[in-house]
Amino acid sequence: MMMAMAQRIERLPGIERVDLPAARQSVPPLHAYLRACILDGRVPPGTKLSQATLADQLGVSRTPLREVLRMLQEEGLIEAEPNQRMRVTGLDPAELDSSYAARILLDALALSMTIEEFDDAKTREAQRLLTVMRRTARRRDIETWLDVHRAYHRLLETGAPEPMRRQLDLLADRSLRYIRIQQHTEPAGWADVGDVEHAAILAAACDGDISTAVSLQATHLAGTALRVLTRSAPDYVPRAVPHAVSLVAGHATDAEAQRTSVSLPAPAKDRGTVSPGA
Repeated sequence: MMMAMAQRIERLPGIERVDLPAARQSVPPLHAYLRACILDGRVPPGTKLSQATLADQLGVSRTPLREVLRMLQEEGLIEAEPNQRMRVTGLDPAELDSSYAARILLDALALSMTIEEFDDAKTREAQRLLTVMRRTARRRDIETWLDVHRAYHRLLETGAPEPMRRQLDLLADRSLRYIRIQQHTEPAGWADVGDVEHAAILAAACDGDISTAVSLQATHLAGTALRVLTRSAPDYVPRAVPHAVSLVAGHATDAEAQRTSVSLPAPAKDRGTVSPGA
């Protein structure tokens, strides 16, 4: 009598066994872990996900895992395939264009509300964060830089209501994996542009110059999105980001004015090397 051969489970790189509480309480930490793996690039776009494989690697049952996969699908981070398997959503230039456009508009509102109450304590903290960002960038410590970078932008949003800040966090999360992938492909000078722009935004905020601050912030976010799009989708023509900057900065809505205001990338054959700044 022949013994049935055990099905070989191919392990996914980047996924480790996790220590979780009881099954009923395991969904939130399991969701947070898998979400982080997708956002920071440990599980790359396009990766096929098998419940059996994930359950085995994570050391969990399929019941909480199914709920977590459903949550990730609702967030747009994974998608179902015809064979009932799941895969990590691929890089979508339209999603990045849309997410950054929404972030530009909402961030302008949050920053304008924050500047109204930007005191000496917040100024000192923002300057400290900029210093830490410069040091970690010199060390090529991307992980710490990302944490401090998020803290800096959050500081410039503190005057906004909590629901608005939660929306900004979600938008920042959706763009994170694009930036992480880009930072790994451009290891040299990836923080240089952002270093200059972050300081300029802070200077305008400290002066109480709302118009200049929100315009600089919009251009800063747009530049990041366009540099990432140039690398990841050179044939894609962004529309949402230029329109968002035009609305914030008060530029005319004709195509040439939009291209000038946010330095839209040239056609693919004429583009040079660029580095993401935020």
